[in-house]
Amino acid sequence: MDVVSGLTNYFFIIYLVFYIIFHIPFDIIMLSKKGKASYPTPNFKSTLEGLSVVVSSFLFWFYMILSPIIVLTSGRNIFVLEIIPEGAQLPIVIAGIVILSIGLIVGCLGRIGRGIYLARNEAKLSTNWGHAIVRHPSYFLYITGFIGIPFVALSPYLFLLYLGIPGYIITAKFEEEALIETFGEEYKKYQKKVGNLFIKIKRKE
Repeated sequence: MDVVSGLTNYFFIIYLVFYIIFHIPFDIIMLSKKGKASYPTPNFKSTLEGLSVVVSSFLFWFYMILSPIIVLTSGRNIFVLEIIPEGAQLPIVIAGIVILSIGLIVGCLGRIGRGIYLARNEAKLSTNWGHAIVRHPSYFLYITGFIGIPFVALSPYLFLLYLGIPGYIITAKFEEEALIETFGEEYKKYQKKVGNLFIKIKRKE
């Protein structure tokens, strides 16, 4: 259990560090660039729909921020439940790490693409980097986070995080409407080539 727990703790810290390195600088750019490059924001039709993404974000960061703090201050992760058979722990953790890592890579690439787009300060659809893989790389990052965290943490009760997934699906839906309104046919063609929240498997014709 010590090896698995250590792997879990260090992975979450590395995951968070990479997230900060690739997101904070570009978030600063996004806040400073409020001109032509500002992307359209989703127009929620009700307060409940708007709150859904807030709840989703809270659930994700409650664990991702709280867990490293606990590890650094106490040396253990209180979220890890020692009820999984020892022989099954490592494969489950590795599966979760793969899911989270794929999401992190796509999300970071998406942030780079968005940062480059904003730095140019021109109203142009972003379809490179992470946006060439999925149309909403940031939401892909969060959804894979919800899916993978319970496996990496070996915590069945953390499947409650799955309740946060609908919030991002709803947000993506309204964001799609805003993007179509802004970019029209260009965005519709982009929709056919690239998956929404998950990677689209291209069929051979």
